[in-house]
Amino acid sequence: MYLRIPRVAFFLITTCLCIAEIGLAAWSVADAHDKQKLVKHTLPTASLDVSDALAVGGAVTAAAALSTLLCLGLLFFTVFKPRQAETLTSVRIKEGCFAIIILLWIGTLIPATYYTATRSGIIRAPGIPQSLIDQLVKASGQNLSYNHQRPILSYLIVGWIAFLSTIISLILVSIAARKTLKYGPDGAGPLEMRQHINATNTATPAESARPSTAIEKPATGLHSTENRV
Repeated sequence: MYLRIPRVAFFLITTCLCIAEIGLAAWSVADAHDKQKLVKHTLPTASLDVSDALAVGGAVTAAAALSTLLCLGLLFFTVFKPRQAETLTSVRIKEGCFAIIILLWIGTLIPATYYTATRSGIIRAPGIPQSLIDQLVKASGQNLSYNHQRPILSYLIVGWIAFLSTIISLILVSIAARKTLKYGPDGAGPLEMRQHINATNTATPAESARPSTAIEKPATGLHSTENRV
């Protein structure tokens, strides 16, 4: 079967990266809740707003979960049904599913990267000026910027790596599916075409026994003149 080992490898890599992405996103949520509790404990009337970070983190987690399901499904068919035939519809369905997942990755990772680079958590307290709150936070040594939060940076980096792994998986799946559609299931290994070449070049005994149908052309020119002489 075409590119079976590379596909299995990247399905496993992508699945592991996506599971790690989900775990890191959960760590980011837990870290945000811990900081909110700390703010409440320090100043009971105050609250820490990190809703934008939680929103983009949830979107990235959803993309990772869908990518995990797709790769696990294709991994099952690649391992347990390796010689399954392909149709044009099945090829387009596989490519379409990967295209949707990739668009989801792009649509979630770009906003998450932008928010991480430009935004931070905001502490609000009724009756206390925001400038005074910012001074207190700075004096405490805390940095609420998202680009200084290790959980957020971790899931963002792993998310981009999982996105690239998903693209590679799409390329491998598309090549293998279209080769299978064109030549049929091949059990000789990744992109092994020797079976097809041998089948084309090797004549069967029945074909070898057939009489030649070539018609010899009569001699012309100098040779025909010599024969008449």
